[in-house]
Amino acid sequence: MLHITNIMGKKITKTLAAVVLLVILGYFGGTWYSGTKVDEQVIRRTQDINAQLRSNGLPVQVTSEKKDAGLFSSTYTLTLRLDNAGQSHSLDFNVQVEHGPLPLSRLQQGKLEPVRALSHVTLINNEKTARLFELSQGQPPLELLLTTHLDGQTRYRGRVASLAFNNIRDGQLHFDGMNFEGAVDATNRVAQFSGNMPLIQVTPPKTENGTSTLIFRDLAMSSHYDGRDTKNPLWRQQSTLAAFSLASDDARLEIDQYQTDSKADTQDSLLALQQNTVLNQVRVNGTDLGKLQYTVTASGLDRAGAMQFIAQAWQQLLNVGQPGDQAVPQQKWMALLTSLDLMLSGKPELTVGPITWTLPEGSAKASINVALNNPVPLLSRFGNDPYALLLNALRSVRMELQADQAMPQGAADRVSQLRSGAVASPGSTVEPTAAEKLDTIIDILVRNQLLYRKQDQIGLSLNIEGDPSLASAGAVDMNGEQYDLVGLVSAVQTRAAAAELQIRQLTPPAPQDAPEQETPEQQIPEQVDPRQD
Repeated sequence: MLHITNIMGKKITKTLAAVVLLVILGYFGGTWYSGTKVDEQVIRRTQDINAQLRSNGLPVQVTSEKKDAGLFSSTYTLTLRLDNAGQSHSLDFNVQVEHGPLPLSRLQQGKLEPVRALSHVTLINNEKTARLFELSQGQPPLELLLTTHLDGQTRYRGRVASLAFNNIRDGQLHFDGMNFEGAVDATNRVAQFSGNMPLIQVTPPKTENGTSTLIFRDLAMSSHYDGRDTKNPLWRQQSTLAAFSLASDDARLEIDQYQTDSKADTQDSLLALQQNTVLNQVRVNGTDLGKLQYTVTASGLDRAGAMQFIAQAWQQLLNVGQPGDQAVPQQKWMALLTSLDLMLSGKPELTVGPITWTLPEGSAKASINVALNNPVPLLSRFGNDPYALLLNALRSVRMELQADQAMPQGAADRVSQLRSGAVASPGSTVEPTAAEKLDTIIDILVRNQLLYRKQDQIGLSLNIEGDPSLASAGAVDMNGEQYDLVGLVSAVQTRAAAAELQIRQLTPPAPQDAPEQETPEQQIPEQVDPRQD
């Protein structure tokens, strides 16, 4: 990414690029009036957008300047400026607004449906973007066409131009471009977006450690926001990727058919987040590691605190390495703690899982759920004792691990293949003694009640409930047995010690070095010369 942004002249950052589309849609996503009302709308939109950017902690400012006004159209220059740590970066866009109800370009296409406005937006070719236009062979790197209908809804479609370069300083880039479209209904607070990128291939400049190549194939994205219920807005995002690969001189990671589905919704001011991810096939150095699926969920987060914390963390990341970054570190951390305190005030829960790993031999699943007390107020009391802080910040912990009986054999095979760099042929076994040893270790853990075996599955179950925290936890359930917290710690320590001793006995000690034995030649007595009498 550094190499790409350097090419853009004055290092236009990812933050500025991320808000370009949002700002443009904010301008043209509402109700527009024809002709003389356009100027009034531009001024009002500028004020509204800047207020929203400030309220979200984004150091971005929008300005607009009228270039031309006519009976059928008006032309403006829209500028997005990012001010960060004393440095300023900006992008300029040419905006031509065709007045409704019948824009000329629509009439030329035979479209007679009345609309409020038709807006053409293109990135301007200037000293800050000249290199981008060179890489796109003179085509505008970004183009947008927005149609605002009489009901206030705006539909848009656009394209990011293909880019390519290949040189020693910057490395290689091949980007096939991106097409996208969507709609914004500012009145009803509804928006949707979809886009696709056929190919991105990046190879950074070669270093003393060699080189690497990153490839994305057929990336598709879509998102939907529904804020009609202001107390319970809903956001959902989906992405699919046909193939991903990261290859260096001595390693290669490949992922086929990646899918992710994320959503966020709010109920009674509490925010819930969830992400489901599927990697249908993972390969490392040619070794097939099977399929991986996982889910991450966070609930009970205060919505206002979460937005405030994200904005402040984002701002601090932008300032890392900039002049004056270390000027008032204590104030920055206090601001983050204040936002964190508000975000976690609703006693949130975090769940990782189920995480499912699937091989032809079987599958394994794991999940962990943690219920939290707000740790920020506890810092003043337990800040110097991390263990006490952890026990008082946790309300409950639930953990489940489960695997098919044949899964350890499959995992051992894959580890052996990765170590040897060879792929086992079908029906063959790789290092069977290692797999047998792994099975024996599992048997030892089961005998010592650290794992359980049930219906051809092995696993671990742990459930600790605290009231109000784990520091005062009562009953603890482990693999179906009940303990108090002290009894659990004692039982685990005793069983782990016994299991460790039995596992060590699987590998006999190396034989002691025996005293060096003399060879028969060395044992021949010294001969005496008879002439020495």
